[in-house]
Amino acid sequence: MAISGYRFKRRQVIVYYAAIAIIVIIIAAEIFFRPAGKNADEKAANSPQTAQQAVSQQPGDTSSGQTKVDVAAVANPRVAALFKDAQNCIASGKIITARNTLNDILNMSLDTFVRETVKKQLNDLAQDWLFSRTVHLGDDLCSSYKVQSGELLSQIAAKFKVPYQFLMKINNISSEKSLLADQVIKVVHGPFHAILYSSSFTMDLYLQNIYIKTYRVGLGKPGHETPIGLWKAKVGGKMVKPTWTDPETGKTYHADDPDYPLGSGWIALEGTDSRTSGIEGIAFHGTNDETTIGTKSSRGCIRLYNGELVELYDMFEPGYSELRVVE
Repeated sequence: MAISGYRFKRRQVIVYYAAIAIIVIIIAAEIFFRPAGKNADEKAANSPQTAQQAVSQQPGDTSSGQTKVDVAAVANPRVAALFKDAQNCIASGKIITARNTLNDILNMSLDTFVRETVKKQLNDLAQDWLFSRTVHLGDDLCSSYKVQSGELLSQIAAKFKVPYQFLMKINNISSEKSLLADQVIKVVHGPFHAILYSSSFTMDLYLQNIYIKTYRVGLGKPGHETPIGLWKAKVGGKMVKPTWTDPETGKTYHADDPDYPLGSGWIALEGTDSRTSGIEGIAFHGTNDETTIGTKSSRGCIRLYNGELVELYDMFEPGYSELRVVE
């Protein structure tokens, strides 16, 4: 009886381990042969989707490089409907309608991530409708212009309240003297203007009322705060690397000095409301220390990365382009 019981128990042990071995083999086979990405898909399907996750970085239209928005996850029904309209317009090549719709969304109540995504899409679209030679049908901000005999590019630009350098850039014109009578060029209906948000060290650029892009800026240090209020680009105030004297130390800097502090250029501003009128010395300029961007370290001026200062220099038109500084 003892021997028989021992054999029975031994058979049980063998069956038990055999069963475990079979289970291990099945699990290993399942893992090995499972299609790639299934775990990630299941995890995504079972996880809650937030408003931030509603925006995918996958291209919605490969020709325009646009981001794709999951409109179903946008909480506000009106915003969701406009999002859907805009994405459909992008997909079908209706760039101007998409631009105007997205710009309307910016005036609505949005969470931060969705707002930044709308801005990103608008900036992407601007590479097509603004920063290229293309003139889209129905665009009230850009049009084609036939050059008249004897007409200078600076004269044409003045009609549309934009710097002639910007028209040179978007039309790939190497020299103003190369302009020919009856030549058709693209013109932009200005002016550009900007809104600076002191608390976030950011500045939004607009063409008329259409958002273009956001710049990161440096501002005035304590005791020399960048003044809140309304400003305008000063006539005669745009200069490339001007000689500058530090009002505190009296030291004069020249463009070729290794420690020249103004970077790539200077766009002087003049105050135009009760808070800014009469304040002198405020300007956009570049910097010799880009780590100061996003900090309060200037004497009141607005610092930009040197490449972005050059970009702004070609868009801000003295006497017309405005800057509003807010908290």
